Amino acid sequence: MPIGESHKSGRPPAPASKRRRTNKPASYGLAEPVLAGQAARQPDLGFDPHPMIERMWAALGRSVESRFFSEADWARASWEMLNAQQLFVGEKPWTPANWAQVQSGLNALLVSPADKRRAGIELKAAVDADEDAAVLQLARYEDKLTK
Repeated sequence: MPIGESHKSGRPPAPASKRRRTNKPASYGLAEPVLAGQAARQPDLGFDPHPMIERMWAALGRSVESRFFSEADWARASWEMLNAQQLFVGEKPWTPANWAQVQSGLNALLVSPADKRRAGIELKAAVDADEDAAVLQLARYEDKLTK
């Protein structure tokens, strides 16, 4: 790999459901999932966080990923939040390198959808029955109005 290039550079791949591939390998999608124990609970941060850090920590706790986090993952997330906290409260200067370090830590936790796609992970959104019913009801209203 040439100097200055990264395996993460460029546009992230599209989700598998949105790709058109006619020559799928025979092994495509046949990986066996590994079942592990139950996910660990989100611990307290252990410090008084800046409001932005507090929101990010709460969002991590509500995220789909948190269902799969082990104690080690939560410890890593806590370290990354502490690193970001140091920037937000002025203990570290706001430099591009320091912000890149925060972003790199969040990328390692697979927080963004693009990072998940790069890792080959696709989370499907749950179907909301209420939303389907609302769309159907709106269609009925529209039919009544046009008649």
